[in-house]
Amino acid sequence: MGIFKFNRAAGRHLNDEAAIEAIKHAGHPVPKAPRENIIKRAFKQYGLSQLSMAHVVVHDNTITIKGHAETAAQRDHMILAAGNIAGIDTVNSEITVPPGTPAPNFHQVEAGETLADIAEKVDADVTADDLRKANKPVLENEGGIYPGQTIRIPEA
Repeated sequence: MGIFKFNRAAGRHLNDEAAIEAIKHAGHPVPKAPRENIIKRAFKQYGLSQLSMAHVVVHDNTITIKGHAETAAQRDHMILAAGNIAGIDTVNSEITVPPGTPAPNFHQVEAGETLADIAEKVDADVTADDLRKANKPVLENEGGIYPGQTIRIPEA
């Protein structure tokens, strides 16, 4: 559980069918936050609907997610799927996890960074391939990383 900050100008710009209309990089004009039903459809596209997500609420630029995840990866993917939407700058995670589950570890991509650069910078002993695997399906659907995007740093 916790509050996580994101770059509101960066992320997936979703249309009314929750399809990705465009990827907004940091520095673009900030769009309005999408409606809750659009976000729920987007979660389905990322395969997150089968997780125990009980409740998603959007208020201004904040998404509150209530639910349960069995693993750190499931929890982190829910947080990232919500926060990497253009127009959202805060995710209030009320996702329960089993005792002993490690806290989320995220990194916001800077202009010019590659996964290899990020792997070298972070404290965890990870490779670019580890980062790619830890951020599926987001990186596959969005064609790689972009400035302002937040990604998951897995445990080594």
